[in-house]
Amino acid sequence: MSKANHKRRAVLTADLAPSRPMRICDVGANPLSTPPYQPLLEDGLAHVYGFEPNEDAFAELETAKSDRETYFCAAVGLPGERTLYLHPWSGFTSLYPLDRAALKSIGKEKWIKPGKTREVPLNPVTLDMLGDLPGIDLLKMDLQGGELEVMRGAIGKLSQAVAIVTEVRFHRIYEGEPMFGDLDQEMRAQGFKLHKFLFTKSVMMPHAHEDKVLRPRMTSQLLDGDAVYVRDGDWAENLSDDQLIFLAFAADAVFDSPDMSLTCLDILISRGVVSADLPAAYIDTFPEHQRAKETA
Repeated sequence: MSKANHKRRAVLTADLAPSRPMRICDVGANPLSTPPYQPLLEDGLAHVYGFEPNEDAFAELETAKSDRETYFCAAVGLPGERTLYLHPWSGFTSLYPLDRAALKSIGKEKWIKPGKTREVPLNPVTLDMLGDLPGIDLLKMDLQGGELEVMRGAIGKLSQAVAIVTEVRFHRIYEGEPMFGDLDQEMRAQGFKLHKFLFTKSVMMPHAHEDKVLRPRMTSQLLDGDAVYVRDGDWAENLSDDQLIFLAFAADAVFDSPDMSLTCLDILISRGVVSADLPAAYIDTFPEHQRAKETA
């Protein structure tokens, strides 16, 4: 997070005072990279409830956690006797086995590691089964194909959520995994709409001329990416003050949509919750290319 974005966030957090910390649920919390909600965690604005079935990754989370983080060594999905496929590259671990034919079609059979992928029997839990887990404000998912199962088992916990950041798949790499269209349909059914893609990844189609081309400029096949969904409907009518504040925090710090934060501020101003001067102070922290030039 840049110093400019930290300053921008500080303007919001100085004036917006929710009644409680924001509740973030991270399903697939494997610490392979810094999570997008880290700024909110560091500022003491959120409590994270993370789920990670890989015991090594879970141990790493437990060792480094703060008092604002609670982790569970559990797989989240639809219950029943299942298998966790523990890949030697932990980012490929999934409740679904890798699909050889689908990977062959994009030249990625090397991702399959015969004899090195361990199969661990388990029984997943749904978020709605967990009585001690509070309602969720922001959900982050990255569990290699299991995102649709999480959604279908979390209708209650997500009933007041304002945003979801999720991995989405455009080209199948696991056997039977739901694709982007399947997940999008469930998101809309539960009252969320697609806001933006944080990024998408593509791969080069295999061919006999790979030594004659520049691979980074020849990646035409969409593979996957991260998408942001937000609560659909009339926010002024349907969202509480806390929900608007949490959405403003998430839009600013998690998925870089300051225009959405301004929308939330406008509604809060109309309710008399914050000063009408706050948007101007917030905009003053924007980089020059995002601010209109002043006129005489």
